[in-house]
Amino acid sequence: MPLLAVFSAAHTAGGAQPVGSTVRYEQQYEDFERAQKYNLKYERQFLKRLSTKREHQLLRRLLGRQAHCARILEIPCGGGRISPQLAGVTDLLIQADIGLGQVRYGKTRPRLPIPQVWMTASAFHIPLRDAGVDAVVCIRLAHHLGTAQEREDLVVELLRVARRYVIMTFFDDDSLKNNLRRLRGKKPKRTMKVSRVAQLAANGGAELAVCPRLAFVGSGHRYALMVKTSSRGISTPTALSPHRQDPRAD
Repeated sequence: MPLLAVFSAAHTAGGAQPVGSTVRYEQQYEDFERAQKYNLKYERQFLKRLSTKREHQLLRRLLGRQAHCARILEIPCGGGRISPQLAGVTDLLIQADIGLGQVRYGKTRPRLPIPQVWMTASAFHIPLRDAGVDAVVCIRLAHHLGTAQEREDLVVELLRVARRYVIMTFFDDDSLKNNLRRLRGKKPKRTMKVSRVAQLAANGGAELAVCPRLAFVGSGHRYALMVKTSSRGISTPTALSPHRQDPRAD
């Protein structure tokens, strides 16, 4: 298994100096046992199982808008919680995570019916050429990053390596859950605005096609589908519905 992880965004040219929370998160799942414990929570806890079911539904909906891929990169892949949803839409799944423990745990899971490649890699420093894969899927990473600049650097890097589209999650700054935190005087989550995600997509030669909520009340997460539209990526016809949903819609 290639070990290609570069720790911290500080090593990215022009990237922001990472805050301590980002560095701690990057190093959190080097250990196999800790990674295993994290993944088993999603299998055993009722609310987490419900969340996973909703995420699988959203992924199927977004992936169903796109043509079949030759190669998809899943980063971070974690222990493979969402990987089965990708098996039917690509010929090869590249699974990468900065945590060696996560990748090792993922390799213990049942194999998918398509070829899989595992490696350690940072989502700030993806060891692939520009437009090196058809698509990139990045779930539940952005809200762990300590600064707004790091979250934006992440979007830029994902769009760099994707030839056709990116699916990523982020915690919506204008979500009900985040606004309630503000009203209670609690520290806001590590968020992004939908409008800023749309702007970053446009800067990277893509369009924010849809951006559904994971849940209106119980979660502030959104799933963003960014489809490449210009030569900054590769201009590719997409399979989007002619009745395109507004990015701010549910």
